Amino acid sequence: MTFYGIDYLQNQHGINQVVRFVLIGVLCVALVAFFVLYLRHRLKTKYRDLGIIAMLLVVLTLGSGFTQFQQNKTASAKSEQMVSFVQHVAKDQHVAQTDVLVNSKYLNQGVIVKIGKKYYTVTLNTDYTSYTLTETHMLADVKVEK
Repeated sequence: MTFYGIDYLQNQHGINQVVRFVLIGVLCVALVAFFVLYLRHRLKTKYRDLGIIAMLLVVLTLGSGFTQFQQNKTASAKSEQMVSFVQHVAKDQHVAQTDVLVNSKYLNQGVIVKIGKKYYTVTLNTDYTSYTLTETHMLADVKVEK
């Protein structure tokens, strides 16, 4: 079972967006380069064809990027709930935020929280505005991602 620290929860979506923006930037530069080459060599249609391919890749990447952006926005909001939960638990238990680990990236019923060497099961009310920690014991091996 994997447990996640607050730093991991706060930074988990950033790298995918950076890679996507870099890919779109490279494709746009290629599109401009092929357009310039086509204008310089109007009789050679290979540059026009490469430009059309690059333009289609940009449109395809932007389309999938928009869908991925919406999914990341939802996942980020759910992850932010978990970050807020970890901050509240740390404050209530009088420990550092880095000492609170959780076994889920998103806040839901039955999440296991590790505080120091103890494990707790989380019980949430129906609107997720209050919680109860019940001490529990782990049977599985624990892996930590900070």
